[in-house]
Amino acid sequence: MRADYHLHPNLLRKHPTRRLRKIWEAIAASNLDAVICAEHAFKDAPLAYRRLCAARPETATTHVFPGAELVATAGSRGIDVIAFGEEDWYDRHPRLLEPYGMPLAEMLAYLDASSDLRYFIPHPTLLGTPLLKLHPHPEEMRAFLARVPAFEAFNGSPLLLEHLCMLPGIRLPFGRFGRACRRGARLPLELFGRDTHRFFAVGSDAHHPSEIGFGVEIPGGPARGRADTFRRLVTNRDITTLYFPRFNALIPRLLMTAATTLREALTRTFLPLPSSASVQHEHVQARRVLAE
Repeated sequence: MRADYHLHPNLLRKHPTRRLRKIWEAIAASNLDAVICAEHAFKDAPLAYRRLCAARPETATTHVFPGAELVATAGSRGIDVIAFGEEDWYDRHPRLLEPYGMPLAEMLAYLDASSDLRYFIPHPTLLGTPLLKLHPHPEEMRAFLARVPAFEAFNGSPLLLEHLCMLPGIRLPFGRFGRACRRGARLPLELFGRDTHRFFAVGSDAHHPSEIGFGVEIPGGPARGRADTFRRLVTNRDITTLYFPRFNALIPRLLMTAATTLREALTRTFLPLPSSASVQHEHVQARRVLAE
């Protein structure tokens, strides 16, 4: 069973019919059996999932599960958490979808207590992410990840840039940066106790149809329906077999990805932030939770 735990429809238009068709074509071409639609909470995750389901071709066999990349507060930073469920859950948990609406510790406690949701920490060591800035030392990051049920062991967003940096002629000046991208995207699982986590996520972090294709093979053969597919997603800890997309049209795709990254960074920058007193309180709370 082939799965992608982290896909963004990134529907920028009011009537994205053509884009939705391309997404489904890319999902089919990648032979994905399961996809978590993890649109950013600040980009209307419920609408993205519902539109993706409404555009599902009659011949499609892929199970798409509703998710969202949430933004919690920890100190002065917005920390990402991907929550997902087997069925449409958004209307039952509206507060989760409010960017900076919950402190990180409170959000994780809420999700732990939820009977219909699962969650994982996406791209925990990816270069430049707020979580890595909050916990820059490996021991701190290890302690934090030991407290969550799951995290993204491999994030596909830097694959294209890494591939470009390692090409002959480019490797000499940029090879070190390419290797840094690789280390940030792939967590060495030997550093983390496998018995402390319920599952490991592997996600493409695709924002465009051309980026779809990265995924993980979950052993056990074909899934037996939607419920069995979901069960295997939230229990799998085997990530030895990975599938990679094609690395073509490097420069145009990098420019497209850079534009999307910049647009999302600006959006996050201008989102309403908590007050300074709240920020200081949550920073202290985050450190206290980590130390417990």
